[in-house]
Amino acid sequence: MGTNKIIATDLDGTLFYPKKRVKMISNESDEFIQRFMDDGGRLLLVSGRNRFFAEKVAERLNRPVDIVGCNGAFVISDGKLIKENFFDVEELSRLLKEAPRDFDIPLIILFTKDRNMVIPRTQVSRSTGLMYNVYEFFQGTYKEAVIRSDKAYFDEIAKGQTYKVLFLFGIAGKAKKSSFAAAKLLELSYPHMEFAWVNQGLEVTPKGCSKDLGISFYLEYNRFSRDNVMVVGDSGNDIPMFEAFYEHSFCMEHSPIEVREHARHVIRRFADLERYVYPSVETERTPRKKKAKAKKEKKKQDESSE
Repeated sequence: MGTNKIIATDLDGTLFYPKKRVKMISNESDEFIQRFMDDGGRLLLVSGRNRFFAEKVAERLNRPVDIVGCNGAFVISDGKLIKENFFDVEELSRLLKEAPRDFDIPLIILFTKDRNMVIPRTQVSRSTGLMYNVYEFFQGTYKEAVIRSDKAYFDEIAKGQTYKVLFLFGIAGKAKKSSFAAAKLLELSYPHMEFAWVNQGLEVTPKGCSKDLGISFYLEYNRFSRDNVMVVGDSGNDIPMFEAFYEHSFCMEHSPIEVREHARHVIRRFADLERYVYPSVETERTPRKKKAKAKKEKKKQDESSE
């Protein structure tokens, strides 16, 4: 059975849910993806992460994947970079100077064309640096390459090839409220930028760079129908793609209610998409635990009948 469908999926909290710090992707999700792509389906990774990590996902799957990275700041199709947008250097410099002054932002991370993630060293407090080190230690296979250097930080800004800025407001519950409030205020002062809150962070990209616009560009470039796209995510930066592709939008059950309300469908795991791609009873996969249980019960019945 062939399919011409495209699954546009977020990574953290979506394809990477539940977290598998060694395998990266659960067996159930991996099996579904292999079946889906064997049937001609396309997997489009739509993430706030940079291309370096998306390539790591493709390697884990042992499959070619397309990428809408850094919330749409760049798009890769069939291994070819077909779109990229960078910040204006003066506007970015102003943002990075004024935002930390006006808001309590413990950590700033740059995502650029040549560097996966860059963090300034002197602007990070000792406690924040220690907290981030602990966080990285427990990331397992999700750990990313990070450069901590003032020189690299300012060199990348001056180079003019920054895709995205991530402001992290902390790990406490109030950090989420702070990131949401900052987004509302900053977008008034920086009309040439996009602001998207995600948990305790605030993602900033050049104007016109969002997940929904990245997907739309990808579809138009390849002349794919919008009707064949299924979008799935879990965070505030996924809301634009839920709204743009509402009929086939899927939000993770563990997402905040203010995110779930924008999607048409709610699913527990990424692999649950299989019943939407393959709706017939005959082709629907039964989870392995259920298969094992059914086999055990059948064995008991056979033994009792003897």
